[in-house]
Amino acid sequence: MVTHNWGNSFNDLLAAVISDALQECSFKLAARLLEEDCTFLGEILGKAGHLCGTYWICAFAVNQHVSICHSNPFDRDPLTDQLHPVCSCSCVNISDPDGQSTLSEINKFDDMMYHLAATGGCRQVIAVDQSLDLFHRAWCVAEIAEARRLQMSQSLKLVSKLAIQQRARKLEDLDVRSMQASSDRDKELILARIGNVDEFNTELQSLIFDPKSGLLASWKAMDSLQQMGEVGRLIRWGLADAGSGKVWKAWDCHDV
Repeated sequence: MVTHNWGNSFNDLLAAVISDALQECSFKLAARLLEEDCTFLGEILGKAGHLCGTYWICAFAVNQHVSICHSNPFDRDPLTDQLHPVCSCSCVNISDPDGQSTLSEINKFDDMMYHLAATGGCRQVIAVDQSLDLFHRAWCVAEIAEARRLQMSQSLKLVSKLAIQQRARKLEDLDVRSMQASSDRDKELILARIGNVDEFNTELQSLIFDPKSGLLASWKAMDSLQQMGEVGRLIRWGLADAGSGKVWKAWDCHDV
């Protein structure tokens, strides 16, 4: 299961998934290769035997369109600041003001998380955008907390160590009450499920920053192991490169 925020670039989201498949901690190299030669990166995944891996991504797995079609209250063009035109398809919108509709797919968050955890072997990949905005999105944080509660294995994917060093401070005062959601109704539903917000905020800080079991500590430990084996990584990627120079060119811009 991939947790991601919708403001992230699709290239970085895909790079985070590919990096997880290739057991890389950081996704900057994969992102660079995606931009320059995605066919070549597909060949690397094929040689590593990872093209058949399955990742659950809500943007593809959940039909959100039928709940928002024919309306656009806030989504504006970033250049013109004009509201995007609404869809003119023939689908009938699902109205779900209380989050209880059986037809809606976007209100099944708890059931979906429980199902993925109960079926066994499902991990959570947290695809963090370069600005770390994921940690300020209410639904993303709710997914992370719920996965921890269900004891799902969690893996953090960051663009690079430099990014977390530069921006980690923005995570120190996280408060779910100030986080953003696509609608006020979504935020109300999330807060209602949380109950004790102060207790949740304390647990959230521990989940991210705990020096032994926190997400960042786990990521740094994995990143350190990769750096210790940096020569092995270079050789592995170099063999995949097959003398073409594609990996080495991208590696020059890859800060670990």
